[in-house]
Amino acid sequence: MNALAVRLAPLRARAVEELADALAKWGADVPEDPGVAELAALLAETARHLPHDVDGRAPATAYLEVALEHLGAAVRLRSLLPLITCHHLRLALQQVRSSHLALGQAARSNSQTLAEFLALPAKDALDA
Repeated sequence: MNALAVRLAPLRARAVEELADALAKWGADVPEDPGVAELAALLAETARHLPHDVDGRAPATAYLEVALEHLGAAVRLRSLLPLITCHHLRLALQQVRSSHLALGQAARSNSQTLAEFLALPAKDALDA
């Protein structure tokens, strides 16, 4: 591992942790120590399960698609270009947060969490 990758490791770890927390707010079952590829898969699953009749779905879906593109870039780059990988992780996090904002207002007006508002299926139901 090169010196730059070592210096950027805490930044990358924090971005991955924040993405995991953001996905947990969507109701995703995030593993203990997820990798970027796992987070991308969880985000894709979450985007597929957004109900079609929810206010703000179109912009939220668009934000999630951009976040998936950034996570895909981070997966492809791995440790090859650590600064660029961290940049893609931060951009993905911004897009996920923007998708929360797009749907969050409707959830707050109903006094629900985002996961309750979206009625995301439990992981066991998805596996069946």
